[in-house]
Amino acid sequence: MEDLFDKDITIINKYFDKETKTMMYKVSYVKGFWSSNDGISINGTQLTKNDGLSARILINDSRNAKYQVPKEFEKEQKTWTLQNDDYLVKGIVKDFTAIAKLLEDCQEVMKITNVSKKDYGSKDMWHFAITGA
Repeated sequence: MEDLFDKDITIINKYFDKETKTMMYKVSYVKGFWSSNDGISINGTQLTKNDGLSARILINDSRNAKYQVPKEFEKEQKTWTLQNDDYLVKGIVKDFTAIAKLLEDCQEVMKITNVSKKDYGSKDMWHFAITGA
């Protein structure tokens, strides 16, 4: 199953630093599956533009650092988490400085709008389904 989930994905988690009282970002890297659904669908006589991005990350992938639930991540930023308004980027982002620059420099960037945990069936297939724009 890991052969299908072989794309490098950069996760950019935002958090509030209580000491400096500023918004900070933690950059992490995982392996996963990336899909873009660019196109137009025709529904009767209506054309609908579809620009959906989605990613899948295996829950039990030994290549990735352990996932932190958002409440744990809020207290201490040890690894990575998935929550709305964070960002995923297809590929490795080495020199992250700001979200605006990221959006300008990278073609495939997703602002997370929904995270679904798919933990049924075989444990090898358990994954997070992430969608965004």
